[in-house]
Amino acid sequence: MWRILLEEVDLPTANILKSLLEESGIEVLIKPGSFDPVIFGQGGLVQILVTEEDFEKAQKILREASKNEENTSI
Repeated sequence: MWRILLEEVDLPTANILKSLLEESGIEVLIKPGSFDPVIFGQGGLVQILVTEEDFEKAQKILREASKNEENTSI
């Protein structure tokens, strides 16, 4: 069963996060969000989904990545 990890993310960011999660062995699905990228080009927002089993692990990876980004931008 798939679960939404992030609701509205721009496509370039979603692809970066997908790569990060896949490096940790997490299967990721990117799905059009409220605005279909096919209609609105690269400006459309997408959802990032992971399996129910990997949901907590994926959240932890994103939290750690966010912390690391905050620490390096100081």
